[in-house]
Amino acid sequence: MRVFIALLGPLLWGTAYATVSAYFADWSPFALAAWRALPAGLLLLIIKPSLPKMSEIPSLLLIGFINITLFFSLLFESAMQLPSALVGVGLITLPVVGLVVMVVVHKMKPSVIQLLSAMILILCSSYLFLSSHADISFSSVGFLIAAMAVLIGGSVVTKHVMKKIYWWKLLTWKLIFGGIILLPIAYWDLYLNGNSYADPFTMTLPQWAALIWLIVGVTAISYCTYVFSLPRITTNELSFFCTFNPILAMVIGATVMGESFSSIQLGVMGIMILCNLLAQMYEKRHHERTEQTVISY
Repeated sequence: MRVFIALLGPLLWGTAYATVSAYFADWSPFALAAWRALPAGLLLLIIKPSLPKMSEIPSLLLIGFINITLFFSLLFESAMQLPSALVGVGLITLPVVGLVVMVVVHKMKPSVIQLLSAMILILCSSYLFLSSHADISFSSVGFLIAAMAVLIGGSVVTKHVMKKIYWWKLLTWKLIFGGIILLPIAYWDLYLNGNSYADPFTMTLPQWAALIWLIVGVTAISYCTYVFSLPRITTNELSFFCTFNPILAMVIGATVMGESFSSIQLGVMGIMILCNLLAQMYEKRHHERTEQTVISY
């Protein structure tokens, strides 16, 4: 059951990029991030009301800014510029970022398998981005890399804060605070920045359905399972389970979204998936959970 719950969040996230590409490509990324975060937080508050203590507010504001305001903004900036499958290609290199965090934060020495896997993932993803027929900017790739770094860093901060704040309260208020911080940024981007975006309050029925899916499925439900699982899994397990997010994004992009890839490109994607899964399974089998990598809840 622990594995299923930990997997559910990444699997639901894997549908986000195709949803954004199909229905919100002409939106302000900050407006979409606010629409995704704030209603989800309010929904959780209605389901199970909770109020933060004054001493908890600084931590909740920090986590809301890192995990919601910053991460959502960077992710949507990238997802609106890249094909959904290539977002998955980028995100499947998340263990590379996790490896850096493991070395820098936990002072742990990476294994030969981890280093070899990281090299293969970097080489394969570089090939796929360079050989893509889509118009790819350096900024979109930079936003994606920054989003992955923020995701891992935010997870580390969250695991520490969860020792003092109950996970439901933490999730509810990080979504609310993160969404509130996004509101003035979204207003500036929509009306003062000189950009031409679609009106975020005028939507078609399919867009409303897609937005509800982003709020309920991709955010409220997925984040509940993710935050609930954080203190119960190791950093290696986190990287492994999050692999299913980009895998699903790649599959949806190459099938449902009809994004065009050659047989060589599809083969390289397959190599990335296989390499990632084998490396994560190897590390999981050869390294038992320790008190240093698991934070008791």
